[in-house]
Amino acid sequence: MELLANLSSNQMYSNPLAVLLDVVKTELNYFKLAMISSHKLDPGEFQVTGFCNEHHCPVYTAEEMLNGSPNFPVLSGEFVESWKTNPNPMKISCDTCPDLFQGELKYFGNALVIPIWIRGRIERWIILVDYHSNSKRTDLEKLALLLNYALTNILRSEQKRQLDKARLWIDEELQEISRLQSLLLPHKDLQIEGVQLAFKFEAFKDAGGDYLDLFQLPSPEDEPNSIRWGGIIADVTGHGPSAAVEAAMVDAILRTFEGGEKTTPADATAYLNKNFFTRKDRGKFVTAMLFVYQSDTGMVRYVSAGHPNGYVKRGDQVIELNQSKGIPIGVLQDYQWEYKEFKLQKDDILFIYTDVVLETRNLSGEEFGDKRLVDTIASSPSCPDLLIDHIHDALFEFSGRSELKDDLTLSAIKLL
Repeated sequence: MELLANLSSNQMYSNPLAVLLDVVKTELNYFKLAMISSHKLDPGEFQVTGFCNEHHCPVYTAEEMLNGSPNFPVLSGEFVESWKTNPNPMKISCDTCPDLFQGELKYFGNALVIPIWIRGRIERWIILVDYHSNSKRTDLEKLALLLNYALTNILRSEQKRQLDKARLWIDEELQEISRLQSLLLPHKDLQIEGVQLAFKFEAFKDAGGDYLDLFQLPSPEDEPNSIRWGGIIADVTGHGPSAAVEAAMVDAILRTFEGGEKTTPADATAYLNKNFFTRKDRGKFVTAMLFVYQSDTGMVRYVSAGHPNGYVKRGDQVIELNQSKGIPIGVLQDYQWEYKEFKLQKDDILFIYTDVVLETRNLSGEEFGDKRLVDTIASSPSCPDLLIDHIHDALFEFSGRSELKDDLTLSAIKLL
């Protein structure tokens, strides 16, 4: 019972062969043990994946012992095929399968063969040679049950080890993707002349497809005192690492765009769309809102490519920027967007966001929606940081959950 309790414990086996030795010692007082595997080998082929006795037990990994390794020679013996259909322990001699008794087994003329069942198949066996029984009659069926139980637990332990290793690798890769994605965001200390700005980004599951960039633009040559700034907020379909890669591609494409004083957000959107297409259908599209402001006119020019409409908070009044109604990027390569204009006033706050704000549901299945967003903006303080915090808190309070179902990006820009 103590042996079964030890085998049942959730532990990692540093030397699986030593575990098998301890099991066999319950029935035999002297023996040598070999592990045979034909897993993933051609018919009639096998490997000796471990050989030991109580005085010498080399360390093999469970993976090597159970599934073989290029480090072990591949041997041939047709007897293996008949063994695969025999579920019972058996005694054999060199005469019945001479191909087995070579290498470390060549000095022994007979053996006990214990078949091992894994996932309903017999592809592995434990071979016992030079054995002496503890009693006049060794209970081979009991020994077979114990060894199969032991190897089942060793396999489970190995699978857990590999799963933990894979999870660690995935976590590290996701953290690295998340770190790289954070480099695409505006610097937290970003300052643009003439405005006060704030933004918040929270990825769903470490990495996501939201993208935000805010920047100052050179003043026109004929209006050297004019202040120009602009930005883009975008959302790649889906979330997770694949969406994060697409967001990085959006950033890379935009950084190759060379605009001028007469360039409009529609021009930048068309350029992004044209270069977003690849030789094969990538199965993704991007919603985006691009905008440019120029102080001498007071106009903000904007394009919505299938993205949720932005808002302007003017005191307690909330104005929706709903005149641009273009399709998302990545749908039609030759599509042309039209920009629209809106005149900003001093102390206006331009608020932009991604669609999770509208689509977040509460525990009753009701969406946050446009009306609730407008009411939340209207009741928010006229400060970009506080406005974003107010909307963020309202969203989580409404959802009743500790996390949202998609990436979240919020940005507010106040005209000073």
